[in-house]
Amino acid sequence: MVEVWLPYGETEVCLTVSPENLLDIVNPKPLPQPVNLEEEIRKTLENPLNTTRIGETIKPGEKVAIAFDKSMNVEFVGFVLTQLSKEFEKAGISSSDVTVVVGCENGKPIGQAETEKFFSKIPEGFQRKIHNPSLEEDLVEVGVTSRKTRVFLNKNFFEADFKILIGKIDFHSYAGFSGGRQTILSVCGLKTIHQNYNLSLNPKSRLGVLEENPVHQDLVEIANLAKINYTIDMIVDLDGNVLKVFSGNLEEAFEEGVNSFKSTFGVEVEDKVEIAVVSPGGHPFDLTFYDAQESLERAVWLVKDGGIIVLVAECSQGLGDKIFQRWVTSIKNVDELKTAAKKEFNLFFHRVFQLLNVLENFRVVIVSALPNVVVSEVLRFKSSKTVDDAVEYALRVLGKKSKIVVLPHTMKTFPILKTKEIQH
Repeated sequence: MVEVWLPYGETEVCLTVSPENLLDIVNPKPLPQPVNLEEEIRKTLENPLNTTRIGETIKPGEKVAIAFDKSMNVEFVGFVLTQLSKEFEKAGISSSDVTVVVGCENGKPIGQAETEKFFSKIPEGFQRKIHNPSLEEDLVEVGVTSRKTRVFLNKNFFEADFKILIGKIDFHSYAGFSGGRQTILSVCGLKTIHQNYNLSLNPKSRLGVLEENPVHQDLVEIANLAKINYTIDMIVDLDGNVLKVFSGNLEEAFEEGVNSFKSTFGVEVEDKVEIAVVSPGGHPFDLTFYDAQESLERAVWLVKDGGIIVLVAECSQGLGDKIFQRWVTSIKNVDELKTAAKKEFNLFFHRVFQLLNVLENFRVVIVSALPNVVVSEVLRFKSSKTVDDAVEYALRVLGKKSKIVVLPHTMKTFPILKTKEIQH
């Protein structure tokens, strides 16, 4: 028998599995050392992807706008803006012709405390703006996408001659990956954010998937309408250390960044299995079910339809946010969810949709501290006291020869199926 220890809260639990059943234990890859941030940004600005250097592109008298989301790392933004100011100086651009816009992809403007942190990193002389997606007088409508998303953009940003986005490439639970054109939402109007978000209620809007992803495809059109000139994206580890920076043409920099992200975090798995045993990686990734839920999204790529996912997550603080609790408790099917989404903008809807979608294709057994009534009546999972009991149940249901894959740290792992059949 093989013993596999799985993080659970601030401790571990042991799974004992037969070698005949165990296909693979998928552990995170060793990560590269963090870069020298100042040097990395300078190098990437000197050698942009599929475009000329900024200092050789813009001309004196032109207006420049730089936008990023409020969730961005303040220190990274500060380093980028400092290096950009040197490029502008070479090009003869006056500081007063540069506007920095702090945006909000979630539709809620940045608070005063965070505003002061960002403003302290903006070079002297640059114009400073806080984007409020609800202020219609600050927006301009620039077109409509093929999915009928009306595109409203921050007027100061859109009317600039040269537009730059700063972002972070990471998993995105429904756009596939963040960064690149996804960052454009940070300077969009609330109607645009809402309409794009509603496309997340689609089975093809998935974490780690760009092909045929309606949210991603809509964002491509929004970014094209915004006429973005340049993008700067970073890849970070879970501690926030920058591993790589990409800049240049929006399309090329995003593509290179995503490929690098997959190479950095991706771990190949031989084939699909009947049973997956997954842990988010313990504390703090399994404080609540909301925190732990993304583990299911990473596991579904590896499990055959009708298979069983065993989720090992303590969830010591319950289901999570009260609004999420309300919707996950009250919504019973996708039609109800889509009706609710048309009436209001709620960033928890896609999580409820993903849960419903998982339940359509798989059975889930959870080893957690959640009350049995919550597990069975709200989440519609089966509860198990131990991970061994959960796996024994799965083998009884699916057959004693069923193959098992174990992911002890899903939040640090990007499983890649060798057969490339990752969608259901």
